[in-house]
Amino acid sequence: MAKVINPLLSGSASGQLGRMMTFDKRGFVRQYVVPSNPKTVNQMAVRDRLGDVQRELKRLGAVLRVELKTQFGYRWNSMIVGELTANDGAGLDAYVTAWNAFTTEQKGDWATADGATGLVVADGALLYACAKAVYDMGIRLGATLSLTAPAAGNSSTVGAEWTANS
Repeated sequence: MAKVINPLLSGSASGQLGRMMTFDKRGFVRQYVVPSNPKTVNQMAVRDRLGDVQRELKRLGAVLRVELKTQFGYRWNSMIVGELTANDGAGLDAYVTAWNAFTTEQKGDWATADGATGLVVADGALLYACAKAVYDMGIRLGATLSLTAPAAGNSSTVGAEWTANS
């Protein structure tokens, strides 16, 4: 049931009008579409990768989070996710490929520094990929961030900076 305030075309509305149109809280109106969720294999793979990235971004500490909000604006999270998942995840794949070139000991160090558990992306590779994406975006956009450039041998430094709260 739609809630209409004032005359329909001059006021505001929210909700659904039958199965014809839907009003949102921002004042936009669109045609009603029956939601679908086919849960195909490809769709679930994309969702799992997005979930992995979001789990890593949730671990972000207060210090870096404030820097990202200040430097990139309120859409900082979307920028990072977009950086990693654009072009069918090409960015994430490139960072994971770079991580795969590390030695077994270095991979273990990155996995130890990574507190998030990935469904698709290996532990350690996920922290490296997200930190490297943030660092590369900062360089490209001229932002000043307190994040050290992620490399094979500095997992503990980057991990501590990633989760720092003060």
